Amino acid sequence: MSKLIFKPYFVQKGNGPHIDPLVYAADENENVFHSNISLTKKGIEISDTEGREKFSIHVRWNIEGFGYLYSIADNGGELYSLSDNEKILNLNYELAKSEVHLNKRRIKKFADDGWEPDTEIKHLTNLSEELLNDAEKKSSEEDKARTAQKALMYAHWVSDYTELSKARFDVQRNGKRDDFLFGCDARGYFQMEPALFLERFSEVFNYATITHYLKADFIDFEVEEGKKQFEVRQKILNELRSRNIRVAGRPLFWTHYWVTPDWLRKKNYDQLKKYVEEHVKEVVGYYKDDIAVWEVVNELHDWANELELNPEQSVEITKHACEVARSVNPKIKLLINNCRPFGDYVQMAKYHDKPAKYKQRTPHQFIKDLMSAGVDFDTIGIQVYYAYYSAADAIRNIERFGEFNKSVQLSEVGCPSAGIKLEFADPPVEDTARLPYDWHRHWDEELQGDWLEWTFTYAYSRKFIEGANWYDFVDPFSFLIKGGILRSPKGEKKSAFNRLMNLKNEWTELK
Repeated sequence: MSKLIFKPYFVQKGNGPHIDPLVYAADENENVFHSNISLTKKGIEISDTEGREKFSIHVRWNIEGFGYLYSIADNGGELYSLSDNEKILNLNYELAKSEVHLNKRRIKKFADDGWEPDTEIKHLTNLSEELLNDAEKKSSEEDKARTAQKALMYAHWVSDYTELSKARFDVQRNGKRDDFLFGCDARGYFQMEPALFLERFSEVFNYATITHYLKADFIDFEVEEGKKQFEVRQKILNELRSRNIRVAGRPLFWTHYWVTPDWLRKKNYDQLKKYVEEHVKEVVGYYKDDIAVWEVVNELHDWANELELNPEQSVEITKHACEVARSVNPKIKLLINNCRPFGDYVQMAKYHDKPAKYKQRTPHQFIKDLMSAGVDFDTIGIQVYYAYYSAADAIRNIERFGEFNKSVQLSEVGCPSAGIKLEFADPPVEDTARLPYDWHRHWDEELQGDWLEWTFTYAYSRKFIEGANWYDFVDPFSFLIKGGILRSPKGEKKSAFNRLMNLKNEWTELK
């Protein structure tokens, strides 16, 4: 039987966990596909790749000294294939080999573009390569794994430092971008004293999003069909525009179970399509030119699919919504928003917590399908929450969307500023000695600032990325627990706020 087994060697010293049960495979285009890959007592086993000859695997692995996050094994860039017999590979070594070789390719690519690594990057690169070479020479698999684990840790630091260094290099080379959008969600207007919100917001942001969630918003937009709450949103819109802040509306259509009222859930497809047409006409028509950008659909790439649209329907309704919006106001920009850009949910076969009814696509595949169908939109939105991938991997994943020749917004950027791991609703765990940390160390305000600096610097460095939007503004009302850049409605600034201010001041001085 053709089977590949990646055997993990648990050489970590801490209590763990050291590996996560959700493992998945991706094809040569880095799109996740559903397979029979699984974590067993033998290791990570895969024997059915749905006809794909080449593949990589993703595994959340505890790399002490760097983080408990997803690392990619891709056979040093050559990818794996199933042979006629069962084959066992050393997971630790395969992860290290893949990361070291990835760094070699990236460093060469950047050097060809005029960038030079600094002394620290050179030192860590040499160290990771030497340790990988030493691991290859070990006589026992256990010793090989132990040495490879050290190589993997240093190689991940190389990856993060290299991507940030190159982004800074490009920022300096490209110069000031007067049109770059520094954005954030504007719900803080309702969550703190409005005058203080406007003062703080306008210090760092020139772009704001106003949400129109049908329900489960701070102020629901249409919890009862036909009764839209425009007035309160018009008030904040006027305040923002009076301060020369550009405004985007979001979303015109989102079917996550959090925001889908029962009356919408009960509609059949024809009724739904008619509602979307009338909804888009009314909402876009109401605001006219006061809202410059509309997020047409959010997370419709087979993730937020409470209404269980099939793939063809999700493309069709997106196209229809874009056409209607364009007919109402030809001047507005239309954005398609995408979450979970690594596409891990494809292996989960779920629409959030609900079993997926149809074969799923990654965000990249969804955009490709929209392009093939001739959907008329302007901008690709990519969410860049910390999602158990390093900053370097997040950056490289964003790059893939440049091939579509559309502008890109980092539509939602976020991470916590306290606790052990990403939390959405439950209080964060306080015992930081009990679990491994996600990325670099346990979350704190400075680490949150690091994530903001990595992502905003990268966005500013790339001409096809028109802006980045932090999500969102103030604790304790932030989407992520401790995810705001203000500590409370009193307006105390976190490090992330000050970091962004410093970046803006620095970039203003560019020529």
